[in-house]
Amino acid sequence: MYSELIFPLNSNNPVLLEIPVIITQGASERIRFPLDDLIYVEACQHRLILHTVQGDFSTRCTFTGLTVCLAPTGRFFRNGKGLLINFSHVALVQATGEVLLKNGQTVFCSRRRKRETREAFLAYARTLSRRL
Repeated sequence: MYSELIFPLNSNNPVLLEIPVIITQGASERIRFPLDDLIYVEACQHRLILHTVQGDFSTRCTFTGLTVCLAPTGRFFRNGKGLLINFSHVALVQATGEVLLKNGQTVFCSRRRKRETREAFLAYARTLSRRL
């Protein structure tokens, strides 16, 4: 079911994410945006808030389902129960657990997972530098 959310296109195009979002109470529509535009996802009151370059969207998809779909891309990291971060939008992960995003926002990661988050980001950055 959730694997249908991601649509791989040809290698020249970015992968797109199509997901039902809540417009008003009882009404939703499906939106499609490049996966690279997804900055982070947070769980809040039985909903997911997708923070994207275009703005914030709310959906009723499960956090686990979305995480499973995005994990194979290698750039998303699940931090705790309610935060999924796109490392391609991260500028720095501080030792205090603050995640500084390239757009100037700050996201706070779980105290228990701050070391793991920092190590995962460093591994991601190393992987990128090897590709260059």
